[in-house]
Amino acid sequence: MTNQSQIPHVWTQQSLIMQPDPASCNLGSSNPSSTLDPNPAFPSTASLGQCTPLAVTQSGTDVFVTVSIPAEAIFTLPTLALEIKRITKNVKITQCRFFNTIPPIASGQPSDTPKLFLAGFVRKDIQYSQVLTQTSTTVQGSIQDFVVDVPISCVVSLGTGITVPTTTFGQQQVYEFATSSSLPAGFASKDKLLSADLSEFNVLSNEFLNKLPTCHLVYSQINEMDEALDRVPLVGGPFEEGVFRTVQEKMVVVIQVRLAF
Repeated sequence: MTNQSQIPHVWTQQSLIMQPDPASCNLGSSNPSSTLDPNPAFPSTASLGQCTPLAVTQSGTDVFVTVSIPAEAIFTLPTLALEIKRITKNVKITQCRFFNTIPPIASGQPSDTPKLFLAGFVRKDIQYSQVLTQTSTTVQGSIQDFVVDVPISCVVSLGTGITVPTTTFGQQQVYEFATSSSLPAGFASKDKLLSADLSEFNVLSNEFLNKLPTCHLVYSQINEMDEALDRVPLVGGPFEEGVFRTVQEKMVVVIQVRLAF
């Protein structure tokens, strides 16, 4: 069994149901009455991982970005499972935000590259068999269905091989008026205080509204491996059978998005 405390980067699903006790895994009884916590726990960090794009190509004003996002997750099924029968998956993109490059901080300093912030989740619809009764040679069960959303995110550097509209920056210019006022005692009577008028603030502001590109999901591809972490023998069943609830998955999600400028 994998020690989850050693992999803090892994997304985990919070559950109020205790893990199965190996001494009490005869599932001829009804389902447990406890329910799953609907609020999953996410890794606590402000830093985003950067994914190296597989390809960044341009066709006219459209930019196609293909990226590979590795992900790892641990989730808990609502009941003990004999085996997973089928998993259907769909990629959902919730954020596709383009960040244009900005000028270097000083002449001669390196400039940054455009970035693409990607975020979303993989919707997994898991169908698995749940044991109802068992003998030493047979197992009778039913098919259960469980849906879980596994979050994914990364930042993609788009490099220097594309041409995108430049970002126009707003400006603020402050201007002041000169004033002349008398000085207090201790100064010559002919002397005056010459300065800017501190009783007012004058500014000229220029604002430019840059257009954000629209983002379209072109295709997705998911390669995954799922492994039971708490599989125990099925008491009273065939010797090779076992049940589990906690599943660790590793997956590589390849997606292509189109940025339309």
